[in-house]
Amino acid sequence: MIGHHLPTLALVLTLMLQADPGFIVWSMSELAGRNDALGAETGPDGSARKTLADYGSPSGSHRFRFIRRDRDGRPEQHDGIDDVVLIQSGSGTLLVGGEMLGRRGDLGTSITGGWRYGVAAGDVLRIPAGTPHAYLVPDGGHVTYLLVRVPAFVGEVVEVPDGDAPRLDPPEFGMWESSELEERNRALGTRVGPDGSARETLADYGAGGQSHRFRFIRRDDDGPPELHQDIIDLVFVQSGAGTLLVGGEMIGQSNVQGARIDGGSRHPVAAGDVLHIPARTPHGYVVPEGGHITYVLVRVPALEG
Repeated sequence: MIGHHLPTLALVLTLMLQADPGFIVWSMSELAGRNDALGAETGPDGSARKTLADYGSPSGSHRFRFIRRDRDGRPEQHDGIDDVVLIQSGSGTLLVGGEMLGRRGDLGTSITGGWRYGVAAGDVLRIPAGTPHAYLVPDGGHVTYLLVRVPAFVGEVVEVPDGDAPRLDPPEFGMWESSELEERNRALGTRVGPDGSARETLADYGAGGQSHRFRFIRRDDDGPPELHQDIIDLVFVQSGAGTLLVGGEMIGQSNVQGARIDGGSRHPVAAGDVLHIPARTPHGYVVPEGGHITYVLVRVPALEG
């Protein structure tokens, strides 16, 4: 009799593993505490890590990891997975591109060639699928980062995106330093429109306006509520503070003035926080009078199935 229930049990377990983790805020203070805890847990390889959230995708995508390295990391290369990274603390060097030698699975023994970029707290990175990379840490230092594993875009990339991606090597590698984002925020502050917001596209690695798009948005006033059927919002709050109203029922059309959210819950958000807003979840940013909130928005495709 037990054998007859195995397919059903397997289906239930699969659905459980692929459960939407729901709306999550990882505050700056929480991440700082997690970094301190990881510092006490580093293993023989000089690293420690925790999974913050996981949709349970068989491909390993849609996984949120928090990683601390006190020594150089082994080279990595992920087929079919883009790495989206926020450097939380510390500094080091990212070796990216070239050829990975001694590959077994996603790891290797060394990288020949490639390019080196200094990375530090507040930087945002995009490492395209299939690209060798390794984090190098100075003696006595560390680098800690939040890693989001995004499924690589499959299809024809938009020919005329509304924002130019960084022209860096290797191709499609993206990096926005903390200092650059600060300058962009100041510039957006001079271009705020009648709706109290200003925005620009940092890069579009997808089909144009949909998934795999990096946006930089500043709000000096409350934003209209939004709801995305097949897009997860990954948000890195760059500066300012406000409240995110999330959940409830969308009344009216998404991202249109006059729409509102009935019900929902309110969550304070501020610089250094990281947000996960699931697909099909109403949400809206509420800004205090005289304040602002600026954030990097990464549009992640929702997990199918």
